Amino acid sequence: MSASIRPSHRLAVSKTAWMNLRHLPKLPLIRRAVQSLDRTCAEWVKDRTIQTDETGHNWHLSRARTLQTRVVSLLVQYGRTGNRLFRQVALDYIRDMAGWEYWSWITWRDKNKDFNAIFDLSYGENSMTLALAYDWLADELEESERELIIQTARQRSLIPYLTRNGEPGQEMWYFRKADCNWNTVCNGGVGLLALALGDACPESARVLERVEEGIRPYFEFLGDDGAWPEGIGYWGYGHRYGFWYLLSREAADHKPHPLLQREGSRATLLFPFLFSPHGIGAGFGDANVFFPLPFIYAAATRYQQPDIIAELDRRLLLLTQDDTEKLNASGPWPGVAELLLFHPGRPATRRSACPWPRAPLMKGLEWSCLADRWPQPHLYASIRGGSTDAPHTHQDLTDLRVVVNGEPLITNLGMAYLDSTFGKRRFELYENSAASKNIMLVNGIGIPHPAAVRTQRISGPRWEGFSLDATAVQNPGTPLKLSGRIVLMLARGKALLVIDRLSAEHAASVETRFHTFGRVKWQRQSALITEKSARLHLAFAASTPCRLVKGLGLPTRPTPLVDTLLRWMSEGLVLDATLATLLTPNGVGQLQFDEATKCLKASGPGFAIKLHLASDRLEVE
Repeated sequence: MSASIRPSHRLAVSKTAWMNLRHLPKLPLIRRAVQSLDRTCAEWVKDRTIQTDETGHNWHLSRARTLQTRVVSLLVQYGRTGNRLFRQVALDYIRDMAGWEYWSWITWRDKNKDFNAIFDLSYGENSMTLALAYDWLADELEESERELIIQTARQRSLIPYLTRNGEPGQEMWYFRKADCNWNTVCNGGVGLLALALGDACPESARVLERVEEGIRPYFEFLGDDGAWPEGIGYWGYGHRYGFWYLLSREAADHKPHPLLQREGSRATLLFPFLFSPHGIGAGFGDANVFFPLPFIYAAATRYQQPDIIAELDRRLLLLTQDDTEKLNASGPWPGVAELLLFHPGRPATRRSACPWPRAPLMKGLEWSCLADRWPQPHLYASIRGGSTDAPHTHQDLTDLRVVVNGEPLITNLGMAYLDSTFGKRRFELYENSAASKNIMLVNGIGIPHPAAVRTQRISGPRWEGFSLDATAVQNPGTPLKLSGRIVLMLARGKALLVIDRLSAEHAASVETRFHTFGRVKWQRQSALITEKSARLHLAFAASTPCRLVKGLGLPTRPTPLVDTLLRWMSEGLVLDATLATLLTPNGVGQLQFDEATKCLKASGPGFAIKLHLASDRLEVE
């Protein structure tokens, strides 16, 4: 039986987008998305079972995301095909959600059955699911179906939200928190629901008042470069809900929203791309994964950013070229369905071959990166400055990530999500500790948490990069005169040079660590890291006798691969030391250091550069 979906259009998806579902363009990316949607929706019609590991961390949230993916996908499939069977199964999932005894993993662990006891991430995600279902089906719901959604919305979302966040001064911790994804997921999710329901629920107006107040600090926190302290994975999570809400608010109000008029809201779309070359996560902190989420299409269309649209197209095509099901690897949300709704329907044309900065420094956040070109760099490095005083951070100040030809060669481990991950002892976990980072350690320890390191852009003839001074915060048990790192790109991408400096009041041990999942060929003072198609030669030099030592990582949970450590270590205790590493992607590099003149000579295919280091400052002269 064929029908036509007639949404209320109060939310971000336009009437035109729904009409276009019946006449999708014949683009490879769209074709693969349709094939994936056909296959998965057919499977869910046959078997609605949601398999959830109830021993896993926050399994209620995983269940909520799975259900959202299925409801949204089935309703988009209904809009595309007119087959009411997909509509019916989507509503059956809504009935399942309404009957869940607990929505929150937190209250489940406490055995607290009070719906109003909390409003957490699961509540926010379930609220968005209800919002989209109601908005898209509002004009055709039977009375029992309408009552199901409205009563569930009021009892399980709107009233709990107002109970926990309705009174000034009595809100939950995340309500106005500027630097945390909980803000937009919880506020944005319930805001979408209040927008969709409108006058159908007496709580909607008050909810929207509170949502506007709570969500404002999140977007006002964004500087003009749009950088985000939780990293690229949580950028995707928080910004998905934030942009869905604000774009929907604009659609409902028929006027621009002040928060989307800010420069930081526009610029933030570039941030996750700068720290995920070729889609490889090269940021810092938990969830260091780039999710090519389709809301980016909607936001980039609003801001008229064809370069963002074109790069998202390219990355999604790469993601799906071997396996169309990988398109749902855009995160645990309905990526395929949202792609069909938000894609502009034609290939984007880039404005220029290199629209993005080669050596950006994120103001405030003070993360930086170096790339020989954009949007597909051959040699790329990201550098971690700034503060660890933010959610989901690690003990990783001065950390470094290196990607060559789209393959991560100097990297970090993914974070294990356990109860201890979010407890007071999280920094004892290997993946979170200084031991797992690509940093200089003094007396066996890294920079403590919390701490902050300033990043400064520097440049000279045939080199550019950044210096990070950690003298005031390293704290290795002896007073320091100088401690820090310089990272340079040489000859516009021929090589990277990492210079670690130490000057201490009392003799100390010093080492520089690099972690890799690649294959390592060892030599006395050099090593070669190789992956499928990329290679990186590391040449080491120092002002004091050092030894290159092999180590293995200590992952918290069993993993298919264990990281290999390249440890460039002083043989004895020293008062002053310069440890340098030349990373060359094309061929073999040579590195020499003259302690008397503080001169570094770096050479390799296509470059030969001499650098003089200041004797008492973290500077290159």
